Amino acid sequence: MAPTGKPTGNVLIVGAGPTGLLLAGDLAAAGIGCTVLERRDEETSNLTRAFAVHARTLEMLDVRGVANELTSTGRRVGAIQVLRTTSLDLSRLPGRFPYVLVTPQYEIERVLRERAVAEGAEIVHGAEVVGLQQDAAGVDVEVRMPGGDTRTRRASYVVGADGVRSTVRRLLGLPFPGRAAVRSVMLADVRLADPPPDVLTVNAVGDAFAFLAPFGDGWYRAIAWNRRHQPPDSEPVDLAELRDVTRRALGTDHGMHDPRWTSRFHSDERQVPKYRVGRVFLAGDAAHVHSPVGGQGMNTGIQDAANLGWKLAAQLRGWAPSWLLDSYHEERHPVGRLVVRGSGAALRFVLAEPLWARRARVAAAWAATHTRPVARRLAGAVSGIDLAYPSPRGSHRLAGKRAPDVPLAGSTGRLYRLLGNGLFVLVVAANDPAVTYLAAKRWAGRVHCVVAGGATRTTALVRPDGYIAWATDETSPDRRAAAIRDALNQWCGPPADRHAHEPRPAGGDPLR
Repeated sequence: MAPTGKPTGNVLIVGAGPTGLLLAGDLAAAGIGCTVLERRDEETSNLTRAFAVHARTLEMLDVRGVANELTSTGRRVGAIQVLRTTSLDLSRLPGRFPYVLVTPQYEIERVLRERAVAEGAEIVHGAEVVGLQQDAAGVDVEVRMPGGDTRTRRASYVVGADGVRSTVRRLLGLPFPGRAAVRSVMLADVRLADPPPDVLTVNAVGDAFAFLAPFGDGWYRAIAWNRRHQPPDSEPVDLAELRDVTRRALGTDHGMHDPRWTSRFHSDERQVPKYRVGRVFLAGDAAHVHSPVGGQGMNTGIQDAANLGWKLAAQLRGWAPSWLLDSYHEERHPVGRLVVRGSGAALRFVLAEPLWARRARVAAAWAATHTRPVARRLAGAVSGIDLAYPSPRGSHRLAGKRAPDVPLAGSTGRLYRLLGNGLFVLVVAANDPAVTYLAAKRWAGRVHCVVAGGATRTTALVRPDGYIAWATDETSPDRRAAAIRDALNQWCGPPADRHAHEPRPAGGDPLR
């Protein structure tokens, strides 16, 4: 029997932030039963910290058909201000999104929630996870409902996307090693009587740091840190202090007034040692937290979800290779470690205190952003565009890298329109009946087969999350066919036996 029919299980996701909602939408789109448990009630406004959506995340959202709606809610910023006199140019990034989008997290959650529900995911509000046990066949999750009664839900797999204070992580008994990077950071959404000319405004002096970013609707996100006053997170943010720190860092408070939301927090650098424990996975802030410098947190969590969703769908549809679920930790843990270290180094760079260190910081920032190869690498790293996963020794130069949104022949349009439903895409250089038969019949329900729209000799197998699993420049039809067969066996499991004896293209089946 072909292992691509009805799924054999379901997934519980704990946490309805951007990470959990994107994952829910992906699983539901792939036909997997999916429920999101969210401790907040449905009416609770989520005026939270994240506001930057980077280019690679926008590509992920484009794959899912929601990027255009989201970009209409915020401001597109083509350069990230590093210090007051230095900025990092994003306008040369490849792809359709050469900028960072500044928009509040609640807009991101809204479009992802609407997609998840439209695809068939269930979202349960007021549901607090209080217990978790797993066995060889599934996971039992104890859930306290709004009325106070406790119910047990059974799932094939559970994903903890429940933030820095993750209950799922605690119930697994996993440590969360690390340290506090900076304490008592002030956050606020404010109005400005005299808005700055630059879209993003940031600067640091010896004892003060301030950052301003517009949401596009008259509100600004203000972030400030006062070396002279670092009370506990529980102490309210005083507008007078926020204005004073902003004046010290930026030279003016821009007429800051009427805050609608304020908060204090301390920024930790932490990462869980294992992203998978049996049938339970961790993603987003439940797995890693770090400095807010660079706006990486939400983006990294969304990309965790994009990596995990198709792998769970493949497992529950019965065709995942035995190693596939383990590859989630193997691929995403190093990315999380890199973000934790990189954003921490950037924070210490920004908050350097001695005068000599501040002068060195300015010189280093100018040199990095004005040396084109260095600036290009920095832009690729911050945006996520240059993220790549490890590939075996001897692999094609493209293996593990981001797949560009290439045009395709005929009415298919472009590559990203075919991703997002849990299927691979095999992009071939020219129409080949034997290859089409292979993808459409023997690996039916797992692979799209399409023809590249431009001149190329490269054949590539693109993963559902938009990374290149395998590629070849082989021109010999027989050798290329054999290589494609091996790649599909490796990534998409063995072919469906029910197609083994169907009619084959004229000339036999070199792919059998």
